[in-house]
Amino acid sequence: MWQEYWSEFLANYADTHRAKFGEIDAWKIAEAEKILTCGQFGRGFQWHECESCRVVLAVPFSCKSRLCLSCYRKRLFGWSIHLSKVLNAALPHFHVVFTMPGRLSDLLFDRKINPSFLNLLAARVYAKRQRSTANVDGIFKAGILSTVHLAGNSLNFNPHVHAIATRDLVNPKTGEIREVNFMPYQTIRYDWQRAVCRYLRRRQIISKDEYSFFLKKYAKGFHVYFQKIAGETSDGVFKTAQYIAFGLFHNSQIENTDHEQGTLTFRFKSHVDAQSRVKTFSSLTMPIHEFMARMLFFLPDRHEKSIRYYGIYVRPAKQAAVEQAAQISPWAEGIKCSFDTPNPTACPLCQKNMKTYTIFSRDALRFEKRLRTQYFLADGYFFLKSTRAPPAGS
Repeated sequence: MWQEYWSEFLANYADTHRAKFGEIDAWKIAEAEKILTCGQFGRGFQWHECESCRVVLAVPFSCKSRLCLSCYRKRLFGWSIHLSKVLNAALPHFHVVFTMPGRLSDLLFDRKINPSFLNLLAARVYAKRQRSTANVDGIFKAGILSTVHLAGNSLNFNPHVHAIATRDLVNPKTGEIREVNFMPYQTIRYDWQRAVCRYLRRRQIISKDEYSFFLKKYAKGFHVYFQKIAGETSDGVFKTAQYIAFGLFHNSQIENTDHEQGTLTFRFKSHVDAQSRVKTFSSLTMPIHEFMARMLFFLPDRHEKSIRYYGIYVRPAKQAAVEQAAQISPWAEGIKCSFDTPNPTACPLCQKNMKTYTIFSRDALRFEKRLRTQYFLADGYFFLKSTRAPPAGS
C-alpha cells in the first residue's frame, strides 16, 4: 500500500491533511521511504546455506522502519524474548490502563501536544499511592513496565497509558517484599486526574480556568482500569507485556483495500464486557490517504523509547537490552514461536544447521541474479537446479 500510494499521498498532503495533522517531519518521511524497499534483495540479505546439500535460505534485511508493521513487530519480538529476565513473574501483577476524558484528548490534539509525558506521570502516581497504602518510605519500589498508546482501536486520537505493575513493593537492597493487599482504586483516579492537570497547568498548556473545569467536570477523577493478570505460570505476565508493546495496528486487521474507491477497511475491537470479558468487534472504512496520515501522525518521535521501565525493573531492563543488542538475530526464534515450526535455518533435507553469510547491498544484485538463474524456489528455500528435489510435501 505504501509503495503504491506514497508519491500521490505526499503530493496531496498539504491540501488534504496538513490542516488537521500538521506538517510531516523530515524524519517521518524518511521512515516512510524505508518501507518502499522493504523485503527487496537489493538492500542486502542473510544467505543461509547448507554446505552438504547446497540448499539456500535468503532473508532480506529488515527495513527497520517504525511504520513497517511487519519489521516493527519482529523487533519487538526480539525484545519480548528477553522479558523473562526483566519481569519478576513470582510477584502478583496488575494490567493498569490510565486514561483521559475525550475533551482533554481533543484539547491536546488541537494544540499538538506530545502525550509522552503521561508515561512518567502514571508510574509516579502508581508507585506513590502504593507506598502510601503500605505505609513505607521511598526505598520500597514497585516494578513497572509501561507504554503510551496515542490512538484508540479505531485509530482515533486517544492517548492512554498501558502499564504492567507489581502489586507488592520490594526493597531492592535487601529483597524484602511488602505486600499491598488493599488497592484504593477510587483514590488512584483522583491522583491521576490531579497529576495530569497539574502537569499541563504548570507548563501553561491549559489555562487556570481550564484546570478548574477539568477538576470540577470530572468529579470522580479520570478513569484508571485495573485487571489482575491471571495464570498460574509466568505466561500471563509476558503475554500481557507483548500485547501492550505491539500496540497500534497489525496487518491482520485489514479486511479489504478498494483501489477503485481508494479506501481501506479494517477490523478493530470496539468493546470488552467488564464481567464476561467477551470482545465485540467492528469495522471501519476510511480513505487510504487518511489512514496513511494517521499512521504517520501516531508514529512515536524519533529516538523515543516505546517501552519504559521504572522501579525494580530498571536495572534488569538495561541488562536485557545489552543482551538483545548482542544477539545475532531473533528472526529464527520469531518464526519458530509464531508459527510453531522447526528451526527455519536448519536444512530441510538433512536437518543440519546452515552456515550464515551476510550479503551487503554492494553485492546483493549479483547474488540475487545467482539465485534466480541457478536455483529454483520451493517452500521458501532455494534448491540448486542440478540437485535432488525437495522432500515430499514441501
